[in-house]
Formats: sequence, structure tokens, C-alpha cells
Amino acid sequence: MSDDVKIPLPQSLQEIVGSLLFASETPLTASELRDSIRAVEPEDGDNREIMEVYGTCTGREIDAALKGLEKALEVAGCGFKLVCTGGTYRLQTSPGCGRYVRAMLKLDRPSRLGRASLETLAIIAYRQPITKSEIEEIRGVDVTANIKTLMDLQVIRLVGRSELPGHPFLYGTTPLFLEHFGLSSLQQLNELDPTLQRTNPREKAAAYKKPVSQMELQQAADETASVKEESEASSADGGEVPPDGNEGDPDNAEELADKEEAPAGEEEEEEFDDGEDEFDDEDDDDFDEDEEDEDDDE
Repeated sequence: MSDDVKIPLPQSLQEIVGSLLFASETPLTASELRDSIRAVEPEDGDNREIMEVYGTCTGREIDAALKGLEKALEVAGCGFKLVCTGGTYRLQTSPGCGRYVRAMLKLDRPSRLGRASLETLAIIAYRQPITKSEIEEIRGVDVTANIKTLMDLQVIRLVGRSELPGHPFLYGTTPLFLEHFGLSSLQQLNELDPTLQRTNPREKAAAYKKPVSQMELQQAADETASVKEESEASSADGGEVPPDGNEGDPDNAEELADKEEAPAGEEEEEEFDDGEDEFDDEDDDDFDEDEEDEDDDE
């Protein structure tokens, strides 16, 4: 084969997006698709105008290519479709062809969740974040085993702790939950059954915060007011207040400054330095008299 043979460029951005999704082992976001396309540099002999169009694609153009690819796969009926779960896109086989795919791959039939586990999962999905005690209050039975099963299947997870007494765990769904049930976001839960509306996550999370009592609020307000009054008083006095007894006395102020600047050892020496001993002269006189007495005896 000659080295001069060049592979033709793709005909559209939709074609590039489809090939990237087909080759990827993990779902891709629109930004990841855009970055992958922009990273390709033109080679010798390529049509630089076309490559420049692909290299400067925008997020809106990627979204348009994804929508076009989704419609094209639906019309073609080729056994797989484009699925968006949690903001990521991937190619997935049609549900009706699942039994044939399992037979080819020699896979066992996937285990199904029991009715109790499904009810627990539905409560968590619609009421998350939610505590175990609230789930048990809704169902009326213990849900410890059901929560363990759902945790093992990685469709629910711990999302935090409540600030209420005891700090119970809060449970929520995972991206695998969206992928398993073919949901692009949790907002689609409201479309499945209009009679079951999902709770507002922010309002639900606020319900688990420790309430602040009126007394605590009043104490905080009083502390803030006292600190403000002290700062205003100190600023009105012109800074630091001098010690008692030294106001207007420069000599005392200088002595105080000297004491503050002097090391601790020198202060102790000055404190115990009494000057000349008042009994030194008397001791000398006694000593002289003793010497005279000894001379007389001799």
C-alpha cells in the first residue's frame, strides 16, 4: 500500500460524535466530546478549512450533533440507541434485544429486586435525602435488610449526616440508579407518575439542620452589641487607657516604661537590692572593741 493514500475526513460533526461514543468504554459528557474533537491537529494534505470547522466546534454544535444522532438511530432501527444518564451520553442496546445479547455473552439472567426493596428504593428516590427512621415510618416495617441490599447493588449511597439529635445517616440515589432505570436526571421521576412529586432537595436538607432557639439568637445579638460598644468607647478615648494613678504624670509614665523594657532578671535584682546594710557600721565597731579587749588581756 502506498504511503500517499489518505483517509478521508468525516462528513459531519455528527459522524465524529457517533464514532467517539462507540469507541469509548465509559459514558462521555458533551464537554469531553468537544475537547476530544478540538485536540485533533490537521495533517499534511488535509483540508484545513474543514479541520478548522471541527476544531472550533462549540457546545451548542455538539448538542445539535447528539440530537441528530439520536434521531438517526431511532429511524435506522439498528438495535442500539443513544442514552443520556446524569449528563453523560453512551450507546446502549435496545431493551428488547437484551435476551439475545445475554445468550451470546452466556450471561445469567440479572437478579431482580423484590417488592420490598423496590418500595424502599422508590421512597429514597422521591424523598432524598432521607433517614432510615423516616423510611420505616412510611413503610411501617424495618428496612435494615432492604437498605443493605440496595447499598450492595450501589443504587443508593450515604449523602451525609443530619444535625438532629443522634446525627442519623442520610440516604440518596447514585448515578448507577439513573443508568439502570434509563433516566437522564431525577426530574424525570415526576414524569413517570404525576401523582408522585419529588421533594425539593434544598428544602428537604434544610429540615435536617439543627434549629436555632430564640435564646441563642438573643445571646448572639447581645454579644455583638457589647463588642461594638467596647470598640466605640476605645476609639472615642483615643486608644489605650493609661493605668490608674499615672494619668497626667510623665515621671510615673517614664518609670513604668523603664520597668516594662527592663528584663525580668534585672527587675528581681532591683527588688531585692536594699543598698548598704544599716547594721554594717555597728558590726565594725563591735569587731574593734573585741580586738582591744584581747590586747588588754595580753
